[in-house]
This record gives sequence, C-alpha cells and structure tokens, in this order.
Amino acid sequence: MSFSKSSGDRSSRVDLGNLTLVRYSSHGKRLEMIVNPEQAWLFSQGEDINIDDIVEGYTIFENLSKGLKADGDTLSDIFGTSDEKKIAIEMLKRGDLQLTQEQRKQFLKEKRDEIIEFLVTRGVNPKTKTAIPASRIEKAIDQAGIKIDRNEAAADQAMKIITQIQGILPIKIETATIEFIIPAILSGKLYGMIKAYGDVSKENWGSDGSLTLVSRVPAGMVASILEEVSDYSQGKVRSTVVKRSS
Repeated sequence: MSFSKSSGDRSSRVDLGNLTLVRYSSHGKRLEMIVNPEQAWLFSQGEDINIDDIVEGYTIFENLSKGLKADGDTLSDIFGTSDEKKIAIEMLKRGDLQLTQEQRKQFLKEKRDEIIEFLVTRGVNPKTKTAIPASRIEKAIDQAGIKIDRNEAAADQAMKIITQIQGILPIKIETATIEFIIPAILSGKLYGMIKAYGDVSKENWGSDGSLTLVSRVPAGMVASILEEVSDYSQGKVRSTVVKRSS
C-alpha cells in the first residue's frame, strides 16, 4: 500500500470523521473505499488484522462525494472477482491510503517508538553489558539526524540505525542465556512467566518438583528479568547469566 496526500478534489473534502479513504486506480477508473486509518496502516506494516476491522461496509465508490457506487460488473472486470473481501484486500495492498498530516505524524511517532523499544530490549553497551535507556537512544538518533521511514519494518531500520549511531552511542545487539533454578514451591507459578521471556533451550524437572530452565533472552532485558524473578520469588530462585552472544 502506498501513501498519498489528499488530492484536493471534492471527495477528499468529505467529512469522514475518524475514518479515511483508500484510493485505487485501474482500467481508467479511480475507486474509493472507506477504512479505519490505524487498522489499514497496521495492515500495511504486515500485521495480521481482521479485514472486517479495517473496512467500513465493503462499499466501493467511483465517486464518494456524489454517492456514486461502483457496480458489480465494473468490479468484476477490474479485480476478476465479485468477492467483496478479496476486492477490499487487493485495494488495501495496492491502493493509496489517504492520511492527514496529523495521522502521518502519529504513525511516524509510533514507528519511531517501536524502533527505540527494539533497541532498548535487545541492545547493550558493549563494554559494560548493561541496558541503554530509551532517552539516550532517542537522543543519539536525533544527533545523528536519522530519518525514520514509516513504511520500513522497525527491526530492519533498527539494525541500520545501530551502525549510524555507533560514533555517538556505543551499542551492540546481544542475547543472553540465563539459567533459572526454581524450588518446587514456586515452579508452577514461575514456569509460564519465565517461558514468556524468551526461547527456552532446557527444561528439567527434578524428582522433588524443582525446575531448571535455561532461556535465551534479549540482552537489554536481563536486568529487568532478573529483578522481576527475584522480587516475585523473594530471592528464592537462583538465576545465573551463563552466556552472552551477538
């Protein structure tokens, strides 16, 4: 899906409230469909969004301002189907999502926040092996004059940004392997919590009900994970960082 500024014609001035349009041009026709801008945006970013949550009513217009709907024959000729959901998905994938300047700024901020979150959770200072605060990462991005692309995946941009801010803020993406030895009285309660942190590579239940879990987690989350487990168990879980790797 591409993103366009309002064209200034009559249909662009229809008051859609919190909704917006997707415009799709083909076979000499320009079709319009009313959508939820945020859900359409998330769909364009590859998220699995229910099409019913994106599209308002599945009505395709040739001219929204005049209330002129596209007829079934026209849609079948253009899309090769009369299935309204397949038509809507095609328009979402290939059409132009009409965003206001305010919406653009909001979605750009969301993408920026997502990138920073990626770097906070996965990045560490390569010398101290400690997590880097979001404020420092954000400041480094600003100092480097980096422009965020709202259409590129956050993870892909984050990996590029690391090389661009190295001279300002030393940062390295790492994972850490943590071994948790959990007493029987807490094993059931902590099992799900620890498995949610990362990829468990070892799971061993003792005859006494105790549990040993070895989990690979983003390095930037190590301190918060250890603190959370310690607080929850009141210090009864033995947690050891056994390995760090890039």
